[in-house]
Amino acid sequence: MDDSAAALILSALPDLTPHDLSVVDRLLDLLRIHISTASSPASPRLYVAAVDALHSSTCDSLNSSTDSTSDDKSHVTPDDAADDTLDHAPNRTRHHGTDQTATAVEFDIKTRCWKLKRRRSSTDSFSSTSTARSNSLGPSSTTTSRSNSFKKRQLSHRQGIGAPDKSEEEHVNKHNKSDREAINGHEKSREDINGHDKSREDQDKLDNTKKTEADWTSHIPHSEHNQFLINTRWDKTSLGPMRTWPPILQLMTLKMLADPRPANLYWGQDRIAIYNEPFAVMAHSRHPAMMGATAADAMPATWPFLKVMMQQVQDNNTAFSLPEFEMEVHKENGFLEEAWYDGIFSPISDTNGRFQGLYNSGYEITNTVLMHRYARLIHRMAATPDFDHESPWTHIVKSCEEFGRDVPMLLVYSAHVKPTSRSDHCTLHLKGSLGIKPPQGQALNTFDLDDSDHVLAPAFRSSKSLGHPVLLDTSHESFQHFRSGIDWRGYLEPSSRIVVMPVLTTGLIAGFIVMGLNPRRPYDDDLKQLVRDIWLTCTSVLSSSISFDQAREREKVLTRELTQRERFIRKLAEVTNVGIYSLSPTGILTYANPKFHDMLESTLETENGQVFGFDDFVLDDDLHKITAAHEECKAQCTNVSVEIRLRRTWSPPGSSNEQPCWVLNSIVPDVEDGQIKGVIGSLSDIGHTMWALQLQKDSTEAALESKKHLEQFIDMTSHEVSRYGHEFSAPANSTQMRNPLGATIQCAEDIARTIDEARVSFSDKDLSELFELVSENAKTIAFCSAHQKTIADDILVVSKLSSSLLSLSSASCQPETVAKQVVRMFKAEAANATVDLDLVVHSSYGIDWASCDASRIRQILINLVSNSLKFTKGRNQRQIKVIVGSSHVAPPEHMSELQWHPKGLSPPVLSDNNEIFLTLQVQDTGKGLSREEMDKLFNRFAQASSTTSSTYGGSGLGLFISMQLAELQGGRIGLSSTFGFYVKVKKAIATQEEKKSLRRISETLETHLPSNVDKPLDILLVEDNVINARILSKQLRARGHQVHVAIHGQEALDFLRTTKYSRGSDSNAVELDVILMDWEMPVLNGIDCTKQIRQLEAQGSLTTHLPIIVTSANARPEQIEVAYAAGTDEFLSKPFTVTQVLEKIRQMNN
Repeated sequence: MDDSAAALILSALPDLTPHDLSVVDRLLDLLRIHISTASSPASPRLYVAAVDALHSSTCDSLNSSTDSTSDDKSHVTPDDAADDTLDHAPNRTRHHGTDQTATAVEFDIKTRCWKLKRRRSSTDSFSSTSTARSNSLGPSSTTTSRSNSFKKRQLSHRQGIGAPDKSEEEHVNKHNKSDREAINGHEKSREDINGHDKSREDQDKLDNTKKTEADWTSHIPHSEHNQFLINTRWDKTSLGPMRTWPPILQLMTLKMLADPRPANLYWGQDRIAIYNEPFAVMAHSRHPAMMGATAADAMPATWPFLKVMMQQVQDNNTAFSLPEFEMEVHKENGFLEEAWYDGIFSPISDTNGRFQGLYNSGYEITNTVLMHRYARLIHRMAATPDFDHESPWTHIVKSCEEFGRDVPMLLVYSAHVKPTSRSDHCTLHLKGSLGIKPPQGQALNTFDLDDSDHVLAPAFRSSKSLGHPVLLDTSHESFQHFRSGIDWRGYLEPSSRIVVMPVLTTGLIAGFIVMGLNPRRPYDDDLKQLVRDIWLTCTSVLSSSISFDQAREREKVLTRELTQRERFIRKLAEVTNVGIYSLSPTGILTYANPKFHDMLESTLETENGQVFGFDDFVLDDDLHKITAAHEECKAQCTNVSVEIRLRRTWSPPGSSNEQPCWVLNSIVPDVEDGQIKGVIGSLSDIGHTMWALQLQKDSTEAALESKKHLEQFIDMTSHEVSRYGHEFSAPANSTQMRNPLGATIQCAEDIARTIDEARVSFSDKDLSELFELVSENAKTIAFCSAHQKTIADDILVVSKLSSSLLSLSSASCQPETVAKQVVRMFKAEAANATVDLDLVVHSSYGIDWASCDASRIRQILINLVSNSLKFTKGRNQRQIKVIVGSSHVAPPEHMSELQWHPKGLSPPVLSDNNEIFLTLQVQDTGKGLSREEMDKLFNRFAQASSTTSSTYGGSGLGLFISMQLAELQGGRIGLSSTFGFYVKVKKAIATQEEKKSLRRISETLETHLPSNVDKPLDILLVEDNVINARILSKQLRARGHQVHVAIHGQEALDFLRTTKYSRGSDSNAVELDVILMDWEMPVLNGIDCTKQIRQLEAQGSLTTHLPIIVTSANARPEQIEVAYAAGTDEFLSKPFTVTQVLEKIRQMNN
C-alpha cells in the first residue's frame, strides 16, 4: 500500500488506528494484493489489484479486515459499470498476446463500500509492484490452479448475473480451508524474504543441536519476574517455545536478564518484547501484558515514532540514542504520569550479519528533568524586575507564562486592608491570571475576604490564618463550576489539586497566589518543595518591591544630603595638601583646587575653563608618561597612577643641589550612565619619598656588590681548600691560597685501606702493632681533614646566619653514633695531651633512630669538645666526658645547673608525642669560668678574657655559631662549670637504605671503605690539578676500575671521539661508563664541556647518553642548579673520598 492510499483510507475511516491500518496492509501483502490510488475528476478511488487471480475467500478476508477497522460494515459488491476506471489503476503494465482476467476491488469513498471489478482482455493484464515480490515467493501449483478456476468463476459471474450464485458460493466455501493454507504459505515465504530463511543444511544442523543441548532456561537466575518470563506462552508468538530459540536470542536474553539497568529486547520483524525486572518497574501499567507482545501492541501511543526509529536502526545497523524523551506512563492506581527517560536502541545481528532484533536499555530521568524545569521557573521568578515599569504581581504572572505544565492555572491577588472598629477588613483585587476564561475572570476580579462565599474564600482565610500555603482537592463536586471556567494550560486537562499561598510582608497580608498543579505529577516531596520555593520567591519579590518604594522616598532625603556633602567636599579640597583637578574628554580644565595650581605654579584665573596641557609643567622626559596615563584612563576606563618629575625644583635635606620635584599623578575615570564624562586626577608630592628610595637603592647596590665580591672570595677559598698545594699551570707569583685538604683526605684513606689489607696478610705481632699505630694515625688524619673542611665551611655558615639563609637538612641517624664519631675524632689529640676522653650514655637516653640534621649537631659538639681540650691541657687532672641523653621537657632536668643562651627566651615545647629533646653535655676538669667571663661568651668574635686568644688561640666564632645552630634546631646552649646543649629531634624508624648509608659513613670514618660498584668501570676523570688527578685515579684503579685522565674539557671531548660511543667508531674503540668532570678548568671548563657533550648526543655524534658527575667546591644551591641545567646527572661537592664517588656512581646505576 502506498502512502497516498494509506492517507486516503485514514481520511475516509477516521476511527481506523495506525495499528489497524498496519494489520490491513500486512494482510493484503500476504495475499499478494497491491492497493493504490487513482486520480479521477469525479472522486478519488482505491484499487486493489490481484496479480494472479482473486477468489471469493480473498474477498471474504478483505471484507473481514475492513469490518475490524470501521464501525460501518463495508462490504464488497461486484460492479460492471466501473470497468473503465481500471484503465486509471496505477502500476500497471500490458502484456501483449495473452488472454487473462484482471481482478480488482474498488473502495468508494462516498458510499464507504468495496466493489469487485473484473475485466477480460486478450491483450492487457494488470501487473503491480507486488508482482516481482509475488513471483519471488513462488506460489504452489495448487494455489495457481485454484486461482485459474476462480478466474473462470469470475468470468461466468461477469457474463451472467450481478452476484455469485449459490453453487459458486458452495464451491468457494469448499475451498476456504485450502485457501487459508495457501495464505499461510505466503506468510511463511514473506518471513523468509525478511531475513528469517536459512539454508536446509543450516536448519538440519540447528535441529540436530536442539536435540542434544540441555534446556538453556535452566541457566536463568531464579526470581519471580524471571519465572514469569519462562511461563509466558512464547509458542503463541512468532518466537516459538523458548527451548527452540536460536542461540543468539538465548545469549541476548541471558545478557538482558543480567543487566542491572532497565533493559528489553525487541526480537524479529514483529518486534516481540522481552524485558528484565527493572524494565518491568519502569513499564508500570504495560507490565505484564507487554511480555511477548509486539511493540505495536504494547505501546500504541508511541508506536508511530518507535516504528520509524527501529527501522532506522535496522537499516543503518547503528545504535539510536534517545536522550531525554518523554513517555506517558500509567503508574499506581491508573494515574497517568509525565515521565522522562534516557535510552539507547542497539541493533543485534547474527554471525552472518543478518539483523535479528534490538537491545534497548535506559533509565528514568524524570526527577532530573523536572528539577531543571523547576529551577528555571524559580530563577525566572527570582530575577529582580524593573519596578519602575512593572509591578511585582505582573512579574510573577510573566514568570509563569512559559511553564504551562507546572502552572496550568494562576490567579494573583493583592490585599488591601482597611481597619474597622471590629477588625481589619480585607479586600482582594485580581492583578493577573493565567488560564482563566473571561467570564470566570470577571467573577473573580474582586474578593471580600471576610464576607465572600466563593469556593476559594475559605482557603484564602485559612492560609492567611495559618501563614503558609493550603492545598485544595478540586475533584470535589463543589469545585465543578470553578474548574469548568478555567482554560487549563499545559496538558489541557483539569488539575485535581490547586494551592493557595498567602504573601506576607512584615507580618501583614499583602496578597494571595492561587496556582494549579501539574495534573500528571503526584503531590510528592519534589512538588511540595516547588510550591514552597514559589511561595518564598513571591514573598521575596514583593518585599523587594516594598523596599524599592521605600528607597524612592529615601532618594529625596539622600539628594539633600548629597548637596550638603558636595559643598563639604569642595571646602575640603580647598584646604587639602593634594592637588585635585578634573578634565573633560576634550582636555578642558573643569575644576582645580588651589593646591593644584601651587604645585604646578600655574595661574588660577587663566587655567580654569581653558584647554589644559602639562607641557609647561612636566619635564620633557616624563611628559609622555602623563599623556599616556590620561589616554589609558579614558580608553580602558580604569584607574592609572604614574610618577613624574616637574620642571619645578627643590633641594633635599642637607644638600644644596637642586633637583626636579617628584609627584604621584593618580587618575580615575569620571563615568556617568556608562559614558565617560572626563577624568579626575590628583597630584601628591613624593619628593622626599623618592629621595629616600634612591638612597636606599644606592646602599643596596653597594651592599650587593660587596656581597658579590665576598661570595667570589668564598667560592675561590672553598675551591682552593679542596685542591693540592702547587698547581703546575699557575704563575710563579700567584697569591692564591693553596690548601692540601683534598689530597690529604684521599691519601689518608689510601693509607688506611692499604694497612688494613696488609694486616690481614701478615701475622707478626710487632708488625701488627705497627700497622695498628699507622692505621690509627691515618684515621686521625682523615678525621682532622674532615674537621678542617668543617672549619672552612664555617665561613659560609656565618654568612648564611647573618642573612638568615641557613637551612637544615634532616635525615635519619643514631645520635649516639654521631657522638661516638666526634669522640673518636679527638681521641688521638686527647691521647697526645694525656687527656682521658670518654663517651657516657646518660640513664635518660631513650633514642635509637632520630630525624635531625646530624652534621649541625656534630658541628656544635666539635666546637665544645675542641674548647674543652684547649682548657684541659696542662691541668693536673685531665679528663673530658661527653654525655648523651634525652628529655621530654626543656630545659632538661639533668642539666638544670646550666645557664641557657640566648637569655630571656621562653623554653621551647614539643609539638607532638613523636618529638623529643636530644641532650649533649661536655664535662671537663678545666679551670672553669667566672660570671663575667660567662657573660662575654656566645658573642660574635668574643672570648672569655683578653688573654684567652694569646694563650689558647681561636677567634671566638665557634660558640656564637654553636648557639645559633642550637636555636635554629629548636634548642638552646648553656654553660656553668660545663658546656651543654639540647636540640629538638623526631623519633624515626630507619629504612634499610638509611641503615646502609649510616654503615657507609662509619666505614668512611674508619677509612676502611670497600667498593660500592659491583663491576669494574671505565671512568674518564677530567681534572686540571695533576696531583689530585694522580691520587684519585690511583685509588680508583686500586678498586679495580679503568681510569682515563683529561686535564681540561677540550681534551675530554677529543677523548670521546675515540670511544665506542662515537658515531663511526670501530669495534676496538675504548669503553666508557661514567665521566668525573671538574668545574673550574682552563681551556674549557666542566659546565661548557657538559653542554657540548649533550649537544653531541642530541646531534647523534654520540650514540648514547653518557653519565656525568660534576665536582666542585662551590656548592651553593644556585651553583648546583647551574650544573644540573647544563645537563649533568649528579653533583658532588669537594673535598670527597673515593668511596663517595663510587657511591654516587652506584646511585646513578640504580
